[in-house]
Amino acid sequence: MHAWLVKRFSRPSGDTVEDRRRPAFLSLSLLEAQASTSVSVSNLEIEGPVTTVPARLYRPKGATRSNVPLLIYLHFGGCVLGDLDTCHTACSIISERSGCLVLSVAYRLAPEHRFPAALEDTLAAFRWVRANAQSIGADPNRVAVGGDSAGGYLALAASLSLRDQQQDMPCLQLLIYPVVDMDRRAMPITPFDRNYPLSRSDMIWFAEQYMRSPGDADDPRCSVGRAKSLSGLPPTIMVHAGNDLLLAEGLALSDRLAREGNHVTTLNYPSLPHAFTAMSGGVPRAREALVEIANTLSAHIKASAQGRIER
Repeated sequence: MHAWLVKRFSRPSGDTVEDRRRPAFLSLSLLEAQASTSVSVSNLEIEGPVTTVPARLYRPKGATRSNVPLLIYLHFGGCVLGDLDTCHTACSIISERSGCLVLSVAYRLAPEHRFPAALEDTLAAFRWVRANAQSIGADPNRVAVGGDSAGGYLALAASLSLRDQQQDMPCLQLLIYPVVDMDRRAMPITPFDRNYPLSRSDMIWFAEQYMRSPGDADDPRCSVGRAKSLSGLPPTIMVHAGNDLLLAEGLALSDRLAREGNHVTTLNYPSLPHAFTAMSGGVPRAREALVEIANTLSAHIKASAQGRIER
């Protein structure tokens, strides 16, 4: 009903980046739940490659000990929209249910900061956590990366970059309907191209803001699906939404990761749309999915620590 109302009655106030960043009357936030009260939340800043990067740390109230696993979480929004509030509820639920610390990172956005700025901030966040783990009570050897949509893309791009630089990688990656290719015009038509809340035209617009030129799409740090090899990556939790124009490429990515020797666990939600992570108040199944994702994350990090999951 919400999607129908938005598509039927919502009118954009303009097509500039500032207009699109302004919350609409019938915005996605109407479907969002209240954040969990079973976690403590603190804001901090990370030293980035250009400037400090705002971040928000979620700590389960029972996690008073040190050496707690930590998930770096990157929000959706096409690398153009979004901030720390975009995934506030999702991060609180994941932290509460998984028992992990969650560090949400407000990476730089395009078009003010085009590719590879967001990826540089993601890598800076990973290295900062590894270097400062003791001060925040995290285990430097159990740092995962993850996110939804553009955030999922950034998580995988970070793992690829660290692998290629022969540096320590995350212990796990959580990829929730990730963006696989930035050149949307070359992608096949899907039955979901005009769906709410993400359409094909939205994706084309995001890519135009994010890339410096069309040639950036050939860089696997920009279009992760174009990497010559996806081998040697961390264990992966891949999450698919059924009513999502990114579904087909997400399924193909999941298959390719497994085919190239990576450990992949897949969670499928056929009835849910793109961005369901922000719908936990209005869509009961979306909240259930977040809890299942958190439980899977917890189980995998524990198994990884016990040596039962290999890269």
